Amino acid sequence: MKKIDKDYVDERNLFDIVLETTATISLNQHGIETDGRGVRGMKIFTKQTLTGISLDKILPRQNFPKNQKEDFWDISSIASLSRNLEEGFLSLHYFGLERVSDEEAELRFFILQLHRNVEWYNLRLSENPKDPELNQFKEGISEQRLRIKNHPFLPKLTEVQRNKALRGHEIYKTKADFENELEVCNNLRNTYRLLSNLAHPLPLSIERINNEKGRGIRNEIDMNYCMISMMLARRYLAASTVGIVDYFPNSLGKEFKKQIDSIRPLLMKGFKNKN
Repeated sequence: MKKIDKDYVDERNLFDIVLETTATISLNQHGIETDGRGVRGMKIFTKQTLTGISLDKILPRQNFPKNQKEDFWDISSIASLSRNLEEGFLSLHYFGLERVSDEEAELRFFILQLHRNVEWYNLRLSENPKDPELNQFKEGISEQRLRIKNHPFLPKLTEVQRNKALRGHEIYKTKADFENELEVCNNLRNTYRLLSNLAHPLPLSIERINNEKGRGIRNEIDMNYCMISMMLARRYLAASTVGIVDYFPNSLGKEFKKQIDSIRPLLMKGFKNKN
């Protein structure tokens, strides 16, 4: 087996370990008493689990050198799902895991409500401009914007964060904020840009296609991109799983201590420390 094949199989094994632990915990998350942020965090964690399972179905398996039917390298789809796991962890941390004051948690919830209602309003407006409920939506959105503008925690945000909050962005933190605050988000902006360029139809994703690359055929360049995407997926899926278990130390933390201790090192394995 070539070195590139062995490296891929080794990384695939790590992803499988994380996914198995994630799926096991996700199936046993019921019966936990928590607040709204905890419930929201669990819902996002469920979505992370489903995304991880979807990625598992399209990643070439460990036996790919011998089984040609599984030797298919769909870089764009793999990068897209890996980026979803990266984004999902940010949402999980922001809306569920991060320990913030009740005042800040309330502001985040209000902004989330506004973002959701604006999206619903635009969807319903495009489907039926004469929908009688649109005026009620519009009035509610105006009231929600005013509530955010007058919220006592808003002045405590940075200017950039305030502007995002007032515009109704779902998350007012920037990727730079996450990089500075969380070790697992080291180099977040660059990895997100890489995954986006691999996932998008233009420009770099198609410009790298030739007679060998970008056609699902195994080659070292595409295998390397697959490994990078898979490493990032493994990192953020592990961070999601470790984070949700640490959030519930008296229930999930006690029940799954052994499994979590085994995947905790996989958050950083293969990544350089920013310090």
